[in-house]
Amino acid sequence: MSELYQQTSTICALATAVGGAVAILRISGPQAIALAGRLWQGHQALSVAAERVLHLGRLEQAGGGVIDAQCLAVKMPGPHSYTGEDVVELHCHGGALVAHLALQELLAAGCRLAEPGEFSQRAFLNGKLDLTQAEAVADLISAGSEMALRLANQQLEGNFGRRLTGVYHQLTAIRTEIESRLDFPEEDLDWQAPEALRSCLSALGQELRSWSGSRRQGEILRHGIALCLAGEPNVGKSSLLNIILGHDRAIVSETPGTTRDSIEVPVSIRGIPLRLVDTAGLRAAGDSIERQGIERSQQNIAAAAVVLWVMEAAGDLAAQMAACPAAPDKVIYVANKADKLLGEPPLAPSDQLVYTCALSGKGLEQLYDALEKRVWQGKCCSGNEFAVSARHAEALDQAAGNLQEAVGQLSVEAWELAAAALQQAQAALGSITGLSVSPDILGGIFTRFCIGK
Repeated sequence: MSELYQQTSTICALATAVGGAVAILRISGPQAIALAGRLWQGHQALSVAAERVLHLGRLEQAGGGVIDAQCLAVKMPGPHSYTGEDVVELHCHGGALVAHLALQELLAAGCRLAEPGEFSQRAFLNGKLDLTQAEAVADLISAGSEMALRLANQQLEGNFGRRLTGVYHQLTAIRTEIESRLDFPEEDLDWQAPEALRSCLSALGQELRSWSGSRRQGEILRHGIALCLAGEPNVGKSSLLNIILGHDRAIVSETPGTTRDSIEVPVSIRGIPLRLVDTAGLRAAGDSIERQGIERSQQNIAAAAVVLWVMEAAGDLAAQMAACPAAPDKVIYVANKADKLLGEPPLAPSDQLVYTCALSGKGLEQLYDALEKRVWQGKCCSGNEFAVSARHAEALDQAAGNLQEAVGQLSVEAWELAAAALQQAQAALGSITGLSVSPDILGGIFTRFCIGK
């Protein structure tokens, strides 16, 4: 961010997607009300209009032309606003032209176009959000499942930040005691025994490592995983895709080789955000187009986190399973067209082998059970208060390592070295909440936000 610690300018941006029914322009900064008031005209001037109330007016160009004859305006003076500054929102009619003209007028009046995430960055810098909450804003916007949405909301409410702040304050108290030993070595003060300090720090280190252990779940919920439908031609991959989605997305035909290219669709199954990829059937292809499709299938299989290897339930399952090119530890074997089976299944169903019928939906719940177990590996975070990101986990691991070092130094009563290790642990924790974080890290976090947020 070019103005990381200089919030003297007034910024503006479109806060809604172009082309919707309503376009919202957001303005924040010391001149927000004055500059918006040059553009918006109502029964009362915006400067004297009631706060936090939508007022009907019109948007006018500086030359006198009308941009929008019916536009709502609301002002939210700081510090009681999202950014902590004076904020104005203009709710115009949708469409690209109205928003474009209004934005151009604001820029001409003296606003600056906001950089990505600058509104949330100002909220952080003004103490309205800690850094974990600011990151949760981006997670909330990009959430691909209800579970991801729930965790983002919990983090936005400050659950994770409060827990980190609690540990930070505990370390401050221990550091204070250790440093008092250095400052007043001859005094007989009411100090804790070194064993008690070591026990406390060990417990805190274990807690930090347990939080770091939710990194995999957090990464899955934030970014999703690739789930690949693969198999030989005409085993029902596209039919399975359609019934999982609940509508016809892929062409289904009895003719082998109908799917010539990969189809990727976002979907949420049991709270897991997935990028579901339907691939061309693997066989010795006859023409160049099908060969390219099969090459892409092989690439998608290699890149996928989980592969659903679809087979003919009534065929030779052992041979079909052996034909799967993916590593067995990332494969769920799906014996499709189970309605064609005569008698009992040839192989017993399990978490690795599921029988389905894509026409009726039979076996889908068992498939979802198997998928859930494979993805979460027995560590589902559905009941967790939070699931950390890779950045959080790295800092937590560093802090836990510093605490372990401090415990070792306390065992030989090396008070100064123990205090230094605790200071490093606090710096690592502070980088998560924003108490101690470099401008480069802040820039990396907020640039992944959309403009207007």
